[in-house]
Amino acid sequence: MKTILFTLLFCCSLYTANAQLLQLQDPVSSKNFNPEKYAGIRGTPFLQDKWVHGAVTTNLGIYNDLELKIDLYDNVLFYNNGGEPFELIDKIVEVKLFPKWPDNKNELVFTKGLSQAGIKPDQYVQVLVGTGAVQFFRSDIKQVSEMSEINAGMVKTFTNTSRFYLKKGDQFKFIRLNKEDIMSFLIDKDAAINALITEKKLNLKKEGDVVQAIQAYNSLP
Repeated sequence: MKTILFTLLFCCSLYTANAQLLQLQDPVSSKNFNPEKYAGIRGTPFLQDKWVHGAVTTNLGIYNDLELKIDLYDNVLFYNNGGEPFELIDKIVEVKLFPKWPDNKNELVFTKGLSQAGIKPDQYVQVLVGTGAVQFFRSDIKQVSEMSEINAGMVKTFTNTSRFYLKKGDQFKFIRLNKEDIMSFLIDKDAAINALITEKKLNLKKEGDVVQAIQAYNSLP
């Protein structure tokens, strides 16, 4: 009987410990965002300036119902804590944003840890097609550029560069949105995909149309 009671108490303590792991970091010990850091730089380092409803998967578990911002310049995730931005310092695996919340079907999914084709492991990379034989990714990179303006001198501005990648098996490659680059990954089913492109009037220079083509490819036997 004592053994059973001890086992139950031990399991309860484990459950309590795991539940505590899913609590947000105490703001006193977390890193607060310093708005002065980007003072004097035009534009924004964030994916979106407004807070976006989302969920975060970390090495400790899943945080739901957060208001989030992704700093793409420093690759840092912030959450809204009483109107103040604080850095989430857990090891982040995946971030889901819901721009049209409470509609949770229209989601943006970001991952970290990719380290191929020039991508750094700490970069947030958007997963456009994450399952199937061919996967499609987008990386938005924020950089600071300087330009000379009349009566203003040198002006610093955040600029955004979008890069796209396809993965098939062991192949992970930077691609441009054009038919030649994309069809090179779909060549074994090109007849079916070309028929779809014609039927749907898809333009493989458009991100959304590329997603449709890849999803169709992945659905073919």
